[in-house]
Amino acid sequence: MKRAAIIALILAAVLAGGGCLFEPRQAMPPHDEGEGNWVVPKTPKDVFLNLATGMSSVGNSNYERSLADEYTFVPREQDRLQFPPGTFEDWTKVVEMDVLTRIKGDYQGERVATFGDEDGNFPMKDIQVGWAEFEGPYGWTIDRGDGSDPEVYSGTARFYLQEGTSGWEIVKWEDIDVIESYPTSGNLRGTFRAAG
Repeated sequence: MKRAAIIALILAAVLAGGGCLFEPRQAMPPHDEGEGNWVVPKTPKDVFLNLATGMSSVGNSNYERSLADEYTFVPREQDRLQFPPGTFEDWTKVVEMDVLTRIKGDYQGERVATFGDEDGNFPMKDIQVGWAEFEGPYGWTIDRGDGSDPEVYSGTARFYLQEGTSGWEIVKWEDIDVIESYPTSGNLRGTFRAAG
């Protein structure tokens, strides 16, 4: 008896309010943590899109999700020799994310990352089932946000990617050459790791 009375009261309250008990609720606005749009990495090229939004965003999620757990960075030998011994040893995903966080802390203005040509394509690539290698240009243009000129770090690199359970991810980034007179990403990475 009590149960029937409670149900009747609930139904009466809902009907009096002009609503329906089974109406869908209003969607909550998305929670923005300063991340760019995540592209599900169904192709290797999607990884580069996520690295770019990960660099430009306040948050690091897109960049971090693009790196395989066994990710490593390898500098050019010329860059390695500019820094104290051990600067580039054991360069893991954790090291990469720590360096990226510190770069973003110092360069709080606009940060733009590009990979491949203007359309995001690479001149040389080797794609197999579950594995891909790309070789070509990249560029990081980063701004401190203090009115000074943006800095450009650019070079040619080999990117090694694998297809994991959540899609494609980068396993290794290997700087192999400079572009014009710009310092490479290895120069920037080495500067921040050596200072830390």
